[in-house]
Amino acid sequence: MDHEGAPRIREYRGLVVFDVDGVLFKDIFLKKIVQSKGIVRYLKMLLLGIQYYTDKISINSLLLEGYRLAGSLDARKAQVTANKIRRVTHIKETVDVLHRDGFYVSLISAGIPNFVLKGLSNEIGADHYAGLDVQIKSGFFRVENVRLISKIEIVEALLKELHLGWKDVVSVADDPNNIELMNMSGKSIGFNPSRVVRKHSDSVVEGNDFLEILPHIISEERLPKKLRFSWFVWRREFIRKTIHLFGCLFAFLAYAHERLALFTLGSIVTLYLVSEILRILGVSFLFLSYITKKALRGRETRGIIIGPVLLGIGTLLTILFFDFKVYLPAILIVSVSDTLSALVGMRFGKIQIFGLKNRTLIGSCVFFISACIILFFTVPYRFIIPAALLTTLIELTPFYNLDNLLIPIVTAAFLHYAM
Repeated sequence: MDHEGAPRIREYRGLVVFDVDGVLFKDIFLKKIVQSKGIVRYLKMLLLGIQYYTDKISINSLLLEGYRLAGSLDARKAQVTANKIRRVTHIKETVDVLHRDGFYVSLISAGIPNFVLKGLSNEIGADHYAGLDVQIKSGFFRVENVRLISKIEIVEALLKELHLGWKDVVSVADDPNNIELMNMSGKSIGFNPSRVVRKHSDSVVEGNDFLEILPHIISEERLPKKLRFSWFVWRREFIRKTIHLFGCLFAFLAYAHERLALFTLGSIVTLYLVSEILRILGVSFLFLSYITKKALRGRETRGIIIGPVLLGIGTLLTILFFDFKVYLPAILIVSVSDTLSALVGMRFGKIQIFGLKNRTLIGSCVFFISACIILFFTVPYRFIIPAALLTTLIELTPFYNLDNLLIPIVTAAFLHYAM
């Protein structure tokens, strides 16, 4: 692997710059180091992090104060700590694809020592790395009075060597320290980014699979099918609708114990909203954030995903105001029919209805047929076709995710008054 300022001389399509903390590493190297120094220092480190993300202190202050808390460090133990930090998945595979397409890959971190980045660079096959330049004496090192690196200067030196310009740079980052770099890059990708970084990102990718950045860098025709944007969209929609499907369980739980169902559903919706607010701020919340990131649609990366909230509220209100014989088919239709319609429509739908992007003829047919099957087993025969037609028309609503709220409530209300 090449060290800073020494790229291989050849023709490159572009330069891809990866931040490390929070991008390749799922945790912060300095935070893990200070954590090993005791709870008091660790809490002080967390306070510094809060001050940095709320724009109270600079990145320089964060790192210098943080490394003062760390004190004298055993280089071997620091490397072991770095090796134990969880990585996002498929980093090496991503770098391999970038190499095959002619990109030069650099790891640049303001807060990680060079010897740690060297190990990571060798691990994933990067071409270049640059971080804190520290001296190791008798196996120990300290970070004191060190000039923190300028990512802009490092990238400019690389561009000169590679005969490339800023328009050829792709930056992948998550925290505010990278905003200047992202603004100067030809393309910027926020990977699980903080709130402020989202505003400066051309694209936002959430989740744990690093391969998902590739369609934002390499054109579709140069990627295999399993790495194209459409594949990742399908995979996210499948996960999303699988979660959606579990909504039908609340109909049966409510039949057994209505208060428990309402309390559980209300709690999940509340926790979900908290999780979403924290995700937008760049903070993961329990297991919910992990699930949410895997199910995000592309247009939902810059705000709260409201669909599950509307589904939860629609289900809750349906259980609260209607009887089991009415809310059972209503909730089954919004859970099962909507899931089948979305997945089949996305996979096989060619003909759009009324020009609506996410509404296809085959998807609506699947919705109608599956709704008829559900109604066949739950309501008198004469109400099957009218109720199925009504729910299918509601599903066609052009207002984003509003069908999650309307389908269970309107269907239950229709059956309640019609029966």
